[in-house]
Amino acid sequence: MGNARAPSFAVLLAASALLVPAMAANPPARKPAAAATKKPAGKPKPPATGPKPYADFVKGAKITPGLIPIVHKAGKTYLSLSPAQLGKDFIETSVPSSGLGGLGPAQGEPYVAPARILHFDRVGDQVVLRWPNTYTVTTPGSPQATGVRHSLPNSVIDVAAIAAQDKTHIVIPADAFLDDIADLAAALNDGEKNPAHQYHLDPKRTFFLQAKSFPLNDVLRVDQSWVAAESTDHDNAPDSRYVEVRMTYNLIAAPDDGYVPRLYDARVGYFSQALMNFASDDGLQRSIRYITRWNFGKRTSSGSFQATHPIVFYLSDDIPTEYRDTVRLALLTWNQAFARVGIENAVQVEDQPHTPGWDPDDIRYNIVRWLDTSSPAFGAEALLLADPRTGEELNVGVNFDAVMGMIGRQTYKYIVAPARGLPDTADAERKFTDDFIRSIVLHESGHDMGLQHNFIGSMAYTAADLQSESFTARNGVASSVMEYAPFNIWPKGTPQGDYVQLVLGPYDYYAIKYGYGYVPGTPQEQRPTLQRWASKWADPDYRFASDEDADDFASGHSIDPRVQMWDLTNDPLQWCTAQEALMHQLMNEVGQRFPQPGKPYDQARLAFMAPFRLDLRCATMTADIIGGEYLSRSLRDDPDASAPLTPVPLAREQSAWSSLRDQLFSDSAWKINPSVLSALTYSEDSSLLDEAKWGYNPPPRHDVGVAAIVGQAQDATLHALFSPLRMQRLDDMSTKYGHGETMDLSDLFDWTQSAIFGDVAAGGGQDGLIRRNLQTSYAGLLSQMWTAPAKGTPSDAQALARLELQSLAHDATTGAPLASSEVERAHLEALAALAQRALRAKTTAAP
Repeated sequence: MGNARAPSFAVLLAASALLVPAMAANPPARKPAAAATKKPAGKPKPPATGPKPYADFVKGAKITPGLIPIVHKAGKTYLSLSPAQLGKDFIETSVPSSGLGGLGPAQGEPYVAPARILHFDRVGDQVVLRWPNTYTVTTPGSPQATGVRHSLPNSVIDVAAIAAQDKTHIVIPADAFLDDIADLAAALNDGEKNPAHQYHLDPKRTFFLQAKSFPLNDVLRVDQSWVAAESTDHDNAPDSRYVEVRMTYNLIAAPDDGYVPRLYDARVGYFSQALMNFASDDGLQRSIRYITRWNFGKRTSSGSFQATHPIVFYLSDDIPTEYRDTVRLALLTWNQAFARVGIENAVQVEDQPHTPGWDPDDIRYNIVRWLDTSSPAFGAEALLLADPRTGEELNVGVNFDAVMGMIGRQTYKYIVAPARGLPDTADAERKFTDDFIRSIVLHESGHDMGLQHNFIGSMAYTAADLQSESFTARNGVASSVMEYAPFNIWPKGTPQGDYVQLVLGPYDYYAIKYGYGYVPGTPQEQRPTLQRWASKWADPDYRFASDEDADDFASGHSIDPRVQMWDLTNDPLQWCTAQEALMHQLMNEVGQRFPQPGKPYDQARLAFMAPFRLDLRCATMTADIIGGEYLSRSLRDDPDASAPLTPVPLAREQSAWSSLRDQLFSDSAWKINPSVLSALTYSEDSSLLDEAKWGYNPPPRHDVGVAAIVGQAQDATLHALFSPLRMQRLDDMSTKYGHGETMDLSDLFDWTQSAIFGDVAAGGGQDGLIRRNLQTSYAGLLSQMWTAPAKGTPSDAQALARLELQSLAHDATTGAPLASSEVERAHLEALAALAQRALRAKTTAAP
């Protein structure tokens, strides 16, 4: 700790107890009774213990009034509680107020630690700083409330000795906040296996930097030094062994404003606070969830209501002047949705004031900030703080990374202008960038309203819709701004709608109604109305599916291919086919536009990599259809409700496989103009390099290794297709659906064997490097599946892998003598040897 703590009352009591037997064992000589009451000569006066009088303690101290007055005395920081604040609910948050340049938690990011209720409880001459267990719902004074107190644990942050007191003040040191109560160590060391590169807090170089008190919150800003034994990847610090982080701890008055929580419904996407309901046993489960939303004030009817507590966004001074109007317009767009549910002037936007007393640390102010990072970790991020007891939002904001302005310009220059045959001018780049930033702010501020991502929103519209400028101007490019929609770009000579989402979609209006429409009564009394409002999931305009359904196709957990990031239209397979053709064309035509006169060839490299990445994204996305099932969130009695699970039709999966075969697994799909490839080098001007680190960090190769990059994508796709969970699901299909209704495990092995090894027996087709690499990768995957299968691999998959290895051994042996080149023959002989070695090896069953 940076400051020594006063000894606790218990320590002093124990010390005095140890002295008693020693004195009894060596009693002083007997004296007259009158003299016996005197202290032995030479004995020092014991130090005074316990709290000092408040009036004496604060002499010479600086006191900052506010929610909890802060006392600064002799270089130490104290909190001055009132007796009424003991045992009261405060909300404690831990937020970095300085960034790590994109290599860790960002400035203002509220997700390092959850918001927690904090109590100050007096025990003798000490105050216990405790996080009580508030994750339950009970009726105060009920037996259930008593049971919860006895059954569920709390967490203690610290026990602080009371430094001073009187009838209205209880002063304690704030030293607890010099420790890592946020557990920032976990964020800094996430995934780091090398102990020498793991950071730990250095108490000698950790100190209070600032302490402020406002009407509704206290701010304790601590300067922390994090130390590692060796230099690390945090190379944007002068010495990466020593990283300075400023942490801001907020102590917030927990609201008591009559807010009525609203129940969460899985058919409408809101963030939620999960609690355990012990108030009654009427439900079938303990879990109860309240949505996260802003409290605009008390309403008494469904009529027009002027928000008495609007969301007022303040635009930080660090937002570039040229983007301020764009950010303002995006934020105010949400008023259109709130007006439909009767809330007027719900969202307001102000520039950061420059008046005395205004402070961005005051929790009453919601800030939109612009961050400059050397290694961007995100493009933009919503910030929201909610009461963990009810889900009521207390503070919101947006962090926007400066890299987004560059991404907008690069996208127009390298993708939009060449794809549409448009001139690349500064005005055109600026207009596109403004629209791009507007769409991002719309999305992030939607999170501030409490909305989750909606990754099925792109399925609501057709290709014709997205090519209509009038349609996208009314409805956007997806049903929701909460979708991760890619740029809506169509080839030149075809109609073109808006490139990005500039308006709220139908789902956004629908979701705002669920969260903010007027419904009287308690949460349970509101349920029938809310369930009726949430019943439209079967309508594509109002569907919702979020991260939990889209994040993990690679392991096989995610199964609904409609729930996808970065796709468009209600037929993403067809859309991807068109996008792949367009991106491939842009890649082959790079030399016609880049580098521009006077620019280095780095520009051609960037112009190639932009469409290359989009091409690969679509080529690999198709795999998510294989072995998929459609998920429905509808309840049984919802209109047009389908079964919770329905199969992706076999014909759809066959089309997806054809796309994978032709666009990802084919050597010819990656034939690039040689004159383009020979121009994709880099210069020593590292500022043009598209790399993760800010300093000089050249790529390992002077050229672009297309075969290596494609190989990585192919390998990742193969491992996703043959993940244990996906194979288990395919193996089970016959138990749920009729024969031929959807694909099964045999189809997966047969289709892959045909696509990758179909021409091996003829000895031809192995002249392409990408093709040979793919065959080697898949042969290795089959070998591992037979000899050392991953946990959860079905036994049927092991048997099929063995069968395919036998076929490969035979076909490669047959084809090798027919090969037309030495490298082809060597490759086929190596495949035969690999398969034979696996077949001879000792095998194990899947764990």
